Amino acid sequence: MMSERFPAADFDAWAAHYDASVQHSEFPFTGYTAALDCVMRRAAARSGESLLDLGTGTGLLAVRFAALGCSVWATDFSPAMLQKARLRLPQAELVLHDLNSPWPAVLNRRFDRIVSSYVFHHFPDAQKQALILELVQQRLSPGGKLILADISFADRSGWQSAEALAGEAWEEELYWTASEMLPALQMQGLRAEYEQVSYCAGVYEIEAGSG
Repeated sequence: MMSERFPAADFDAWAAHYDASVQHSEFPFTGYTAALDCVMRRAAARSGESLLDLGTGTGLLAVRFAALGCSVWATDFSPAMLQKARLRLPQAELVLHDLNSPWPAVLNRRFDRIVSSYVFHHFPDAQKQALILELVQQRLSPGGKLILADISFADRSGWQSAEALAGEAWEEELYWTASEMLPALQMQGLRAEYEQVSYCAGVYEIEAGSG
């Protein structure tokens, strides 16, 4: 139940052509590959480290970490998406899980890196922040990083410019605005950085504060 607005059945129907759709250069996937590249660079993961990918879809991001030799866990709330991911990630631990639901026992451990791509814009900002705080405090290993790629804008002006540029492709969803999100995360004692990689895609790097 990601939300009543985003039922799993819609993502099940999308699974068959998801890989092709994210390669299109139009909104909301302009910069998709660059965003995943940025996640990899910022994660700086090494062979043998543990990696959790939240909302893995068909596994396009997780498979990059598997190729590095990471131990991969991944979740999604769409059975059809996970079925596709299993073909790409035969050695990974894949878990059917909705981020609105209680944490599954099989994932009751800490990870060296937690990543996600194009998932958190389904949540209101307050829920984004609460989930981020929980992940950093309860799911990351010491020195670990949380890296999130998504539809995001540097500020409200960037949001408005993107809306005009996207034209009829624009859909009004719960997108990120870095100028508002970064101070909110820092108020929670987290270290957070942001990188804009296209007019509508950005990457957040978050870790525990030093205090």
